[in-house]
Amino acid sequence: MFYTIDKRTVDNFFNDLDTIFDDSELIRRMNRNKSNHKIESDDGGVTLTMNVPGYNKKLIDISVEGETLTVEGKSNSGNPNGFTEQFAICDKHDSENISASVIDGVLTLSVPYQPESIPRKIDVKVK
Repeated sequence: MFYTIDKRTVDNFFNDLDTIFDDSELIRRMNRNKSNHKIESDDGGVTLTMNVPGYNKKLIDISVEGETLTVEGKSNSGNPNGFTEQFAICDKHDSENISASVIDGVLTLSVPYQPESIPRKIDVKVK
């Protein structure tokens, strides 16, 4: 069975789809953030690794305000839109001692735990 569809109808359909998706911030974020970062945790804290190709330390700003860690990539000729990513941190994280490095387009942030939040082993004594 074959259907005949007017070309204008098809064009209007695709134009409507373009309008819906071009204006959608969610779609842009989903496309931009595919596997953009990895978060790993161990006894000492959290390590956040992000792919930031084309960015060096001069083009990246990292800040902490309250319980929000913000990573911002400034726009440049290779990346005209820039980026902003935010991550929640809590009071068990030591926001004063966060460290960051960028090597070969990979940004690594180390977010240590507060000393009192680090698990410690208690020895059992025999009397």
